Amino acid sequence: MRDAVGYPGMGVAVAALMVVGAVATFVGTRGAPASRRVSSAAGVRELVAVVRGSRPFRLLLAVFVVQAVGLGTMLAGVDYFARLVLGEPGLQTALFAGFVGPALLVMPLWQRVGRRHGKRVGLVAASVVFAVAVAGLTASRVLPVAAVLALMAVIGVGYAGMQVFPLAMLPDVITAEERRTGTTRAGLFSGVWTAGETLGLALGPGVYGLVLAAGGYAASTDGSAVQSSGAVTAALLGFTVIPAVLALAALPLLREETT
Repeated sequence: MRDAVGYPGMGVAVAALMVVGAVATFVGTRGAPASRRVSSAAGVRELVAVVRGSRPFRLLLAVFVVQAVGLGTMLAGVDYFARLVLGEPGLQTALFAGFVGPALLVMPLWQRVGRRHGKRVGLVAASVVFAVAVAGLTASRVLPVAAVLALMAVIGVGYAGMQVFPLAMLPDVITAEERRTGTTRAGLFSGVWTAGETLGLALGPGVYGLVLAAGGYAASTDGSAVQSSGAVTAALLGFTVIPAVLALAALPLLREETT
């Protein structure tokens, strides 16, 4: 019953936020002066040609999407990790808060790292922090809850950098491409970037579902089905190993030209 009320309520709340954001953006920018006019429309052929012509953008986008799949996989597994692996369904909120909270706090610290050592180095460092902490959760069945939550906080620190640096590198790549071609395509690149991020986060739950299925997870409408040891192991590996591997697997795609 709580889900029947909670999901529609969440949908209404998110819809309201989107409406408020859209209206506020329109009202706040409608009087902004335009120094020049550029074409805002692009066909599929032009879109593909522009993206194909910018190797730095493709590489950076690939890194971001691959890591987004890992993040989506992990986020999809919070409930299963809490219920099946830890045996504490009530820890869902604490796990999520431990993940997001530190991410919000350390954003300025990652910015300092980027200014001092470069954005590429910062992204590599953040990805390694994330992957190492996530891998540490493979021992969560024998760790105390406090240690699990501490690891989630470290994961949040890495996650913050994995968000900050690609988004900071994106304008650099777009600016370099516009200077090279003499055309303004910031909107096109941003649109492709958003689509890629959405795709990655959408694929994550699918990946986690496939891992659960491979482990023999028994689906039920109320979560009362008895799960095998294989399903519990799958829930753990989907939450830990896969996100860690994807976070690191994307890094070889980074090149000096993306910074």
